[in-house]
Amino acid sequence: MDKINQITTSKQTTMYDHLCKMIIGNEEVLSRIIKVVVDEAKHLSIEEIRRLIKGVHIGDRIVNPHFHLVDKEGFIKDEGVVYYDILCYIDVPQENGKKIRIYLNIEIQNNLYPGYSIITRAQAYIARMLSSQWGREYDGKNYDGMKKVYSLWIIPKAPKIKDGHMNVYETHERIIYGTTVERKDVYDKGVILVIYLNKEHNLDEKYKVYDELFTPLMVFLNNVLDYQEKLKIVEEYGFDTKKIEGEVRDMCDLGESIALEARNEGIWYYVKKKYQLN
Repeated sequence: MDKINQITTSKQTTMYDHLCKMIIGNEEVLSRIIKVVVDEAKHLSIEEIRRLIKGVHIGDRIVNPHFHLVDKEGFIKDEGVVYYDILCYIDVPQENGKKIRIYLNIEIQNNLYPGYSIITRAQAYIARMLSSQWGREYDGKNYDGMKKVYSLWIIPKAPKIKDGHMNVYETHERIIYGTTVERKDVYDKGVILVIYLNKEHNLDEKYKVYDELFTPLMVFLNNVLDYQEKLKIVEEYGFDTKKIEGEVRDMCDLGESIALEARNEGIWYYVKKKYQLN
């Protein structure tokens, strides 16, 4: 705790971002996200999904037969660089015995109004993830090799009026005339999802949809509860305490550090004002 107390406000922000990614990348949380977000994994249980990604945490480069973390820095010549919070691909086993590879990008966005629409930004991320597959998943002779991509945006500090909302933006076929219908998989290549959470959510009230994911995310990504209170949520929602308690404790320690610094700054401001110090 003493070590964390010594970091600057700028480093606090960096550490907060890092801890958010560690929490989201933890297999206990990521498996639940995949269950809710990825259509191709709906038929799998949380435990089956966990086994697909078992042992992989953000920052590790462990190759897994079904799961792989992709470089967070997406560079394409003459198109600039995109920095992803989390980007991975998953080979999801299907009920027919085959596997479908999908790419999943997850972004934690604290500022809902950064001066542009985050939906438009997500569209750019979708386009980049698709084009970056060139030469790896598909090329000019095999466009059908292109893999579907998901971009999930989690807003942990959304306005209360948006708390618990979830929107999905995807492509649908619209027939103008005739009876020609294409297979969905040939055009269904990019999906954007946005989850809005408010840090003052009343824990006595369950979220209307996906409470098994929304409540833990709200609690883990916002420091409104202390460590012991967060552990109660961990246990109540069926998380393996041993696998996630480290990330939860680190986030709580950071929250205490920020609160302590704010109190100290408030005291110093009062002293300067009272004694007219420079």
